[in-house]
Amino acid sequence: MSKFNKQNRLDEKAISILSDYFMNKHGGRFDLQFHGIKDNTPDTDGFLRLRQPGNEKHTDGDYLNNVVFFQLKGTSKSVKNDSYKCSRKLIDFCKEINLPTILFVVSDIKEDADGQMDARIYWYHFSNVNVEILNKKNKGKGDVTIPNLSPLKINKSDFVEQFYLHVKNLAKKNQFLDLPKEILDIAIDLKDKILLVGSIVYLVGKVTKNEQKNIAKMIGVTNRQLEDILTSLSKQNLVYKSKDVYIFKQTTDEVKREVGLSLVYEVINKIDLGKMMQLFTEHKQKQQIFSNLASVRHPIVFDFFKAESANLLKYVKK
Repeated sequence: MSKFNKQNRLDEKAISILSDYFMNKHGGRFDLQFHGIKDNTPDTDGFLRLRQPGNEKHTDGDYLNNVVFFQLKGTSKSVKNDSYKCSRKLIDFCKEINLPTILFVVSDIKEDADGQMDARIYWYHFSNVNVEILNKKNKGKGDVTIPNLSPLKINKSDFVEQFYLHVKNLAKKNQFLDLPKEILDIAIDLKDKILLVGSIVYLVGKVTKNEQKNIAKMIGVTNRQLEDILTSLSKQNLVYKSKDVYIFKQTTDEVKREVGLSLVYEVINKIDLGKMMQLFTEHKQKQQIFSNLASVRHPIVFDFFKAESANLLKYVKK
């Protein structure tokens, strides 16, 4: 005779809670489908397809060609500090799968049915940035702690708008997928250099003509290439030029994330922060860099702050 345990029941209740959220409360925007197979194998539990409502009551509309897969976990415990601990097998699967995959965590699951209204829903996308943070924070062989879950439903707070836009962007077709490897390598290298330049200008706030030459040398591009990148960033309204100074524009994307911060997360592992502090020597410049880095919740930045703790106090106090 087969048996079931507490975790089986928690996962079943998590299915019910997640289904109610997407199919009843937000059924006009999402089509949630489970694979229908109960097992303990670390694979996808189902997929989520976006819908475009055709009226205000969301009773009809169109299916969109935006699909993501998901893994679901349930727990009776509360999520603290947006962190969740799970098995390494699950994490390894989600990191390596070649499909856009989201982990849903349903927390605060109660024993009685009436208490399920208190359950909270979080989500996590295994992006390149998040995977890098995971790898740096979990170097052992045991369970893995996810440090930065995003809220979806917390009590009466509902973050469905941001989640919908994130899935819509995540599930777009990759136009670089069919490129020859040689062309793809060039495109990736150029992307990294654009991100580096944008990140440095964001962190320091503005760069002068003389500083541009040092930046070009630091990241391995010619002065002409750097100028072309800055011009491209200007055309995209990320920076603007005042005489010979390029200044970063404080802008947010459609889900209200700070664009400059997103750039830094993408290439923080490629920025030599030590060299950057040597390049920008003025007090206000260092203060601006420290201030912007304080918003970057990344192990590389934590280690940098730890090493620079003595110097950091000087710029906090003044």
